[in-house]
Amino acid sequence: MSAKRKRFDTRTILIVLFVIVVIAAGYTVITNLPAEEEYLTPEEVLSNKNYHLNGAPIIVKGFYDLDGGNDVVVSTMSTVTGRTTLELDFEGLSDNETDILRTGNKYKFTGVLTLNEEDPLGVAVKLVVEKIEEV
Repeated sequence: MSAKRKRFDTRTILIVLFVIVVIAAGYTVITNLPAEEEYLTPEEVLSNKNYHLNGAPIIVKGFYDLDGGNDVVVSTMSTVTGRTTLELDFEGLSDNETDILRTGNKYKFTGVLTLNEEDPLGVAVKLVVEKIEEV
């Protein structure tokens, strides 16, 4: 007489447990991903400025720079070709919050797009910054 085999041997049980653990880990990772943030470039903001003007806060991602003494955000630090600059307004922020700004570093600026009152033609816009994050 031969010995009776177990219905499930140890190897099969371990394989099934391993598959369950992998599926559970995958599900946990996928469901706990951070929310995706939508951000704009200075070019996108300026090409659709009427859409974003005085609306909900937007996030603009780019390099901080000084252009003629004005604080601006640009997509590239190269000055060889014409680059699009979006003027920044830090009136609502304290000096502590603007101390992190370094020319050439990449940041995310959260704020509201408004008309620049200093522009005689009334077509220039600026981003009134509410929050700065270094990228």
